[in-house]
Amino acid sequence: MRVGLFLGIAIALVAETAVAKNRLTDPVRVARDCKDEVELYCKEVRPGSQRITGCLKAKAPQLSPACTATLKSTE
Repeated sequence: MRVGLFLGIAIALVAETAVAKNRLTDPVRVARDCKDEVELYCKEVRPGSQRITGCLKAKAPQLSPACTATLKSTE
């Protein structure tokens, strides 16, 4: 029983690390794939706390396919 418990904890920790790593790279992907849109629609928005992502989502109909795909993959 202890082996199963430890195995479950190990799997949970690995999964949590992978999710956290993806979250850390999301702003980099958004900045890269949505650079033109950020400059056009959200240049007055102060970075941080997902403000730029929120601005871009508010402008969804005007975004390029690459930017739209990146935003969807970060949800």
